Parts: sequence; C-alpha cells; structure tokens
Amino acid sequence: MEKKRIFNLLKPVQPPPSFWDKFYNWILTRARVVILITELLIVAAFVGKVIVDTQARTKDEEIQNLRAENSFYATEREPIFRDFQRRDVTYQRIWSNSSEYNEVLNEIYSYIRNPGLQLTIRLDRNRVTVLGYDDLSAVQNIETQMKASPTFASVFVDTLSLEQKEVLQSTGQYVLVATLSSYQRGELESSP
Repeated sequence: MEKKRIFNLLKPVQPPPSFWDKFYNWILTRARVVILITELLIVAAFVGKVIVDTQARTKDEEIQNLRAENSFYATEREPIFRDFQRRDVTYQRIWSNSSEYNEVLNEIYSYIRNPGLQLTIRLDRNRVTVLGYDDLSAVQNIETQMKASPTFASVFVDTLSLEQKEVLQSTGQYVLVATLSSYQRGELESSP
C-alpha cells in the first residue's frame, strides 16, 4: 500500500490558551515592562536618597561651621563690639556734659610735628594735660607755641623724665600742663 500524501491548506487551530499560557505570555511581555519600571524607580529612589544624604551631611557641616563662627563672634568679637558701643555712649554723654575742645585739640595737634608718636591729651574743664614721648627740642617748640597762643593762659612742663639712652638721643617722656583762657560747649555733629 502506498501512502497517500495529504495536504492540509487550512491553518492549524490552536487550542484555547490555558491560565498558565496566559500567565507565561504576560510575564514575557507586560511584566517585563513593569519590572523594568520598578527597577528604574528603585534606582531613582536610591540616587535621590544618596543626593539627599549628601546634602544633609553638607548642611550639617555648614551648620557646625556657622555655629563655630557664631561662637567665635560671641566670645571674641561681640565683647569688642559691646565695648565700642559703651564707649560711643560714654563719648556722647561726655560730649553733652563738657565744653567745646575741638579747636583746642586741633591747635595742640598743629604744634606736634609727628602725631604718630605716643601721645595722650587730657582735657578737664579749663586744664589741658599733654603726656607724650618726643624729642626735647619738639617739646620746647610745643611749649613755646602754646605760650604764644591766646587760647592758653599759662603753659609749663610739669614732668620731664629721661633714661640714660634717651639722654643720648635727646628724647624723653614729658607732661605738659596748660590752662585754657576760655571754653564753651559746641554741638555734637554726626558724620555720614
């Protein structure tokens, strides 16, 4: 017997997919996308967490630096600033309760050749005391000019002290005392 060849030109009919076939198909198509999206979200969350942690660490360091700076200013700079404020208030109070000495001070400073030297000027009512360290000829020049000025009623060198090396250099510490002829209080002007 000879076998006959049969040609089937119809498409083969597949049996209806079972639950497992549908599940397998879903895993190979849509689940892959869901898993990929989930993995991308996890990676993005991890990167975001690293960035937030780094920023938090940086902010913590910045806070510590600012606290150290505040501590420095509180212990080092603030007392200086407070002292400056106290001095300013004291200066304004003294100015309000004292006479006008601005012209007197300007006149005394005009007689001094080198104002960068050690110099203290004290004004108390009508008495001026100049304590300084300068060349003896400069002290004599200051005394002569102050005596010639109509601003001062009397001028004299109260104290003159010299050490051995200062005698050779003709320099020393001096106290020059003068009495003002008249004095009056002026307005306190604020600078811009």
